Amino acid sequence: MKRRSGRAFSNKQISEDMLESILEAGRWAPSCMNAQAWNFVVIQEPEVLTKAHEALSRGNAYAKAAPVMIIVAAKEDGGCSSHGLPYFMMDVGLAVENMLLQTVHLGLMGHPTSGWNEDQLKDIAGIPDEYRIVTVVFIGYEGDPEMLDERSREKEKAPRKRKELSEIVHWNKW
Repeated sequence: MKRRSGRAFSNKQISEDMLESILEAGRWAPSCMNAQAWNFVVIQEPEVLTKAHEALSRGNAYAKAAPVMIIVAAKEDGGCSSHGLPYFMMDVGLAVENMLLQTVHLGLMGHPTSGWNEDQLKDIAGIPDEYRIVTVVFIGYEGDPEMLDERSREKEKAPRKRKELSEIVHWNKW
């Protein structure tokens, strides 16, 4: 319940031990038939981050303050092939959630995003053509919400909302 996708990042650097701990949490996630379809491209060098920021949508401008960007990529056929379903997406989701929970455990904040130019990010990060970028996760210490633009600041300060269990849980049948 402490995990949230905050937008106000500090640019304070994360220790290598913390970052490795977050990546280990992703590595140990469960996956269909142990396929481990995920790949993580960690971007933290300022020059590379600046280039990668150019591929972000306008709505993700807040993330430019985060000192770490992790691009999560997988082959669409990289997961297990059971029942012809795209299990690679589930596998990646499990890995990312493990990473997000570890960020909270370490006193950090993580925000998975959508909204970037995939071809541009793949080029910057050297990701092979046969891989898809599933999400981009920004990680850092929490920063000052007053540094955000007005729209992002409103989202940051808004109360968290979740559907009631009665709206999403079905007992024995729909």
